Amino acid sequence: MLRAFFGRHRTGSTWSRSILADATIALGLTTLTVHVPEQWDGYATIGDKVRAEKPDVLVMTNCRQEDFDSLPPLVGLNVIRDPRDIIVSGYFSHLHSHPEKLFGITFTNLVEHRKALKELSEDEGLYREIEFSGLFLDPMSAWNYANPGVLELRMEEILADTRGSWDRALRHLGLVVPAKGERLRTAAFHWNLAPRRRTPKPLALARRVLPRAPLHALPSTYVDSAVNRFTFAKMSKGRQPGQVDVTSHYRRGIPGDWPDHLTDDHLKAISARYGDLVERLGYGATQQR
Repeated sequence: MLRAFFGRHRTGSTWSRSILADATIALGLTTLTVHVPEQWDGYATIGDKVRAEKPDVLVMTNCRQEDFDSLPPLVGLNVIRDPRDIIVSGYFSHLHSHPEKLFGITFTNLVEHRKALKELSEDEGLYREIEFSGLFLDPMSAWNYANPGVLELRMEEILADTRGSWDRALRHLGLVVPAKGERLRTAAFHWNLAPRRRTPKPLALARRVLPRAPLHALPSTYVDSAVNRFTFAKMSKGRQPGQVDVTSHYRRGIPGDWPDHLTDDHLKAISARYGDLVERLGYGATQQR
């Protein structure tokens, strides 16, 4: 059965994709990564492309409900975040760090949006970001949070219990399976990942000329290995969670800083544009600071 990860904008999706990439490489699984509809040009739907190419894993950002409905049966993971934090995080990312081209496709909307943000104050820019965020928040609003086979998690709960959340997610996806032979499977995943991780060096060099070990599921030890490898400090090149660099893709590392940037008028604008989305997702009143 197809496995799928549905990443939402500014919900730690790069971090999640890194953890999943190590898992799929260790297991020798094929992955189709899709960021924009242009990537399934030639097919009526993303589901048609998946059925034609038959990947083991689909990684899809900003998935719309109509896209999901076109897919074959799957087990999946969908991660969301407080829309207010998505807007604030998006503002700094779109101003400074988000790439304007992915997979050879130019994010035209971002190019123009970034030009506008550079000419505005933070206060004015956040109003512009509230409207621009419809690209990401409208699909979140229309999403069915009871899609069959999909585990729904919040970025906030993943950060609060990183090991437990990823253990739950990887087991749900059938990538980590508790079974006998944990030590042997642990050795196999280290062997298979040695070239990618480049450590230990002798193992990495040997693996380049010798075949991968057969491995059908990862041991539970993979979870600790992955979350320790992809910490905020390592991905941000040394900063601890809470230490801010507004120019970095990994700006802050912890959620909940929207009250430091959004005024009451910003919150009213969010309510006017997105209705009760914040409340429907369980994040409390929009106009509450």
